[in-house]
Amino acid sequence: MKEKLKIVVIGCGRFAQFFVPLFKAHPYVEKVYVCDLIREKAEDFRDRFEVEIIDTYEEALASSEINCIANFTQRHLHGPMIIEALKRGKHVYSAVPIGCTIEEIKEIVRLVKETRLIYMMGETCYYYPCAIYCREKY
Repeated sequence: MKEKLKIVVIGCGRFAQFFVPLFKAHPYVEKVYVCDLIREKAEDFRDRFEVEIIDTYEEALASSEINCIANFTQRHLHGPMIIEALKRGKHVYSAVPIGCTIEEIKEIVRLVKETRLIYMMGETCYYYPCAIYCREKY
């Protein structure tokens, strides 16, 4: 990947708190934003991790600066959010599941092939040692 990532973390919940510091520390990540429907959660992340807030998912998708979406929302939202992000030219990292219907999954596979964007389905349990590190540090 030639360009550095400018990631917006969607959903400031339990798993996101472990990933924000990891994204910030990664050499291929230039900037990290957070977004949550509950403004206070996003403000907490801003204060704890020194990141910026994006007010809405739609604003993140419309941003020409942001090139990656990290999806930590409720499971039933994953498929539609991944599809929309890929359609808008954003790379995607998303917690499991990829989608809730076979149609959503097929559409995601089709879009990844068509756009050649990166999609990664994250199985967060593999990152447990990182979660312990982040919990102790933050």
